[in-house]
Amino acid sequence: MNAFIESHKYLAAAILFAALCAGSVSSAQAEDVAKGVLIVRGDAHGFTPNQGDNYKNEERDINDRLVGVSALCASSGSQTAPALVLTDTTRNWGGYMSGNTTTIINLGGKVVKDKQPGNPNHCLINGLTLGQIKGIWH
Repeated sequence: MNAFIESHKYLAAAILFAALCAGSVSSAQAEDVAKGVLIVRGDAHGFTPNQGDNYKNEERDINDRLVGVSALCASSGSQTAPALVLTDTTRNWGGYMSGNTTTIINLGGKVVKDKQPGNPNHCLINGLTLGQIKGIWH
């Protein structure tokens, strides 16, 4: 028995490490954004958020719904879109459009907070089709 344990201890350690890492996501990383929150998406690849090519590098799930679409979510009800983009110090914002999380959620999507260094209001949009997301911005 000792020979079996000795020969498999590294495999057991790797499995234990993987299990511990899988459960290490904090609740703050997956916190849902409620309805009624201002959300902003910038131009990407030379296209506005209402144009399909803005999302050409975004991941999709097996149902062809977008996953992990980068955006900014307001931290307070009185925050404006121009003030919100100023909170992101990781890039220079050119064009952008805004919307509301209520529209995303009502369409069956989900928005989760995803704070980043230099970008405390970063969030991710999940679960919308390309046709749906193109219509939410103004």
